[in-house]
Amino acid sequence: MKTAKKWTAVPQILLLVFILPANPTLAADPEASAKENQRHLTIRLTDADTGVPLSGIIRITRQDDGRQVDLPELIPRKNGWLTTQSVAEIIVPATKLKLEALRGLQTELTIAELDTTDDQDHNVTLELRRFHDAKQQGWRNGNTHLHLMQRTRIQAERYLREVPESDGLELVYLSHLRRIPDESTYISNEIVEQHLSENILETLSDGNVILRPGEEHRHNFGIGGEGFGHVMLLDIAKLIRPVSIGPGIMRSGTDGIPLKTGIQEARRDGATIVWCHNDFGFEDIPSWVGGQLDAQNIYDGGITGSYQDSFYRYLNLGIRVPFSTGTDWFIDDFSRVYVPLEGQLTSQTWLEQLAAGRSFITNGPLLEFTVNEQPIGEILQLSKSKELKLTARAAGRIDFRNLEIIRNGEIIASAETKPVDGHFESHLNQHVLINEPCWLAARTPLDGPKNEFARPAFAHTSPVYVDFKGQRSFQPEVALDLIREIEESLQKIRVQAVFANDSDLETVMQVYRDGIRILKQRIADHGN
Repeated sequence: MKTAKKWTAVPQILLLVFILPANPTLAADPEASAKENQRHLTIRLTDADTGVPLSGIIRITRQDDGRQVDLPELIPRKNGWLTTQSVAEIIVPATKLKLEALRGLQTELTIAELDTTDDQDHNVTLELRRFHDAKQQGWRNGNTHLHLMQRTRIQAERYLREVPESDGLELVYLSHLRRIPDESTYISNEIVEQHLSENILETLSDGNVILRPGEEHRHNFGIGGEGFGHVMLLDIAKLIRPVSIGPGIMRSGTDGIPLKTGIQEARRDGATIVWCHNDFGFEDIPSWVGGQLDAQNIYDGGITGSYQDSFYRYLNLGIRVPFSTGTDWFIDDFSRVYVPLEGQLTSQTWLEQLAAGRSFITNGPLLEFTVNEQPIGEILQLSKSKELKLTARAAGRIDFRNLEIIRNGEIIASAETKPVDGHFESHLNQHVLINEPCWLAARTPLDGPKNEFARPAFAHTSPVYVDFKGQRSFQPEVALDLIREIEESLQKIRVQAVFANDSDLETVMQVYRDGIRILKQRIADHGN
């Protein structure tokens, strides 16, 4: 019955259109009619306290049905958000609109309503209220993993000039990556290659954002298939070749080069080495136990595993593991890593702080954490049992529900969030008796809500370490588990890899045997 009504109504409407006599008022120009239903809107973003202009992201929707307003003048982001500079000149429909605006992680969400059904152009100032000022407190943030694809050179350069600034990023590592045949669209490769000969990233950087070159050195068995793994080589002096290893990515060659070879070459050049994508790949365990890495990325462009799969296990072996993160393809999340830094921000000083473990990662809540007033990354030495004072604070635009303190991977204290104006906060002050080696850190829950880009929100500090009577944390059962994983990786490599000769096979195998040897030695050293 509904179908019949639909089809009988349409011919009647068409008949009326065609039999009416010509009339200028009925045959109006469609473009003129569209313009009558559009309005010019100027949006200004400012700091609510100082009035200083700010870039940020905005979202405009219709009040009647919630539909997003298309704004081709601005750079599109995820979940309807668009990057804008401090002043946006846009065309919007003549209707009642909802305007939302924010900047980075440190401002509350500003919401305004606007009725554009009159005949006038409109000017709106949206004031962004900060609830936290990390820079003022000496914390500087960066994105350690970024590539761009399927953009023209002009579009890519505009993206790099506007998007990091709108998100409050201060340091971004744009990285080279090879993968046949997809690499033909990787515009970031062209920019990084040009920078290594002409310093082009310096011309794209401005007074607020520093852009530096990197490389994702990697190996996979097949497109997307797990292989040796991926590492970010940050602030490279030259490309480490082969950038990508093996026929699984490059459709030619062999699997006869371990990541360790490229890691060591990059380190000789002064680069910082960060493992990508949490526990994805086989060579992560040998690399960490062998002292080849400076930091560990998680949630950089995916939700592969969790803290327990990498960070906590390495920490429970007594390895110092700095936390890091980035966004991978485009900046479609707020993922970033903060380190404390006095004076002028430079890539070198920032990376030194990262490698020293003085970091926290987040795509939402902002963290503070001390143990006996000692900051993140410090090592406390105890000669006897002692109560330590743990102080933590978290603040975020979204309700992250809880702030948690972790000891050796287990929650030992938590505090619920409380609304404060247009954001949420949580505070913890806890005294804990320490009578064995441990590490301590603060985080928000693993199953938290989603942020404005519809990504699961996370935040975690690197640890404060407590050595007890000269000993670090060490759990032999973790070492045994990692040995078993390395042995499983060796079996997979023997089945899947293609080697040119026995020498290449032995070069790769030795990396994993060394990892097993080191772990067995650590078990022996601890008397287990």
